[in-house]
Amino acid sequence: MTDLTQYLLSNTDETADFAPNSRYAGAPLKVMMDSNGIERVFVSRRFVPEPAAEGNAPMLLVREGDRLDLLGAAYYAEPSRWWHIADANLEAHPGDLLATPGRKIALSSGDGEG
Repeated sequence: MTDLTQYLLSNTDETADFAPNSRYAGAPLKVMMDSNGIERVFVSRRFVPEPAAEGNAPMLLVREGDRLDLLGAAYYAEPSRWWHIADANLEAHPGDLLATPGRKIALSSGDGEG
């Protein structure tokens, strides 16, 4: 392990140093060797919780002009927490959630669970 890799890992307690409201907060750091023999530090894969099911989670009717950052601010008191909505709906392309006015989408509890 190189000095830089050791430094990165030791200064983050082997977890990613993201803001507490980030979807990557507390995510473990990993080290890999690339094809050129250079060590690369990366954030490990984040597994998305089970999606929210209609009836088990609050639902939102998409309106014309809705934006994920505004919904994050309205429902989680923080615009950057829009990703909770994407997680609750297992949407790979979050912008698609709001593309169709009248669509019902799920909200999550905002605690990282669906």
